[in-house]
Amino acid sequence: MSFADDLGGADGLTEPQRALVRQLAAVTVESEKLQSAIVRGEAVDHETLVRLTNLHARLLKQLGVKPTGKQRRRSQADIFSGRGVAA
Repeated sequence: MSFADDLGGADGLTEPQRALVRQLAAVTVESEKLQSAIVRGEAVDHETLVRLTNLHARLLKQLGVKPTGKQRRRSQADIFSGRGVAA
């Protein structure tokens, strides 16, 4: 799944939207690199992480991507039988 898929697919995007998706992907990668460094106990520039996180949120909003996961609701049968939800 990609950001373009969340917008209906790459084929339906305008060139400015494609540019924003590429920028969003790059910001996501850089942010995840910094977060991984934190997990490894490495020193990071927290101001840079905050700036990337803010830029990420602004790009998501500008593109109209909702940062919520797609989760299937459990049916009553699932609830009463004690079954979980298949992914």
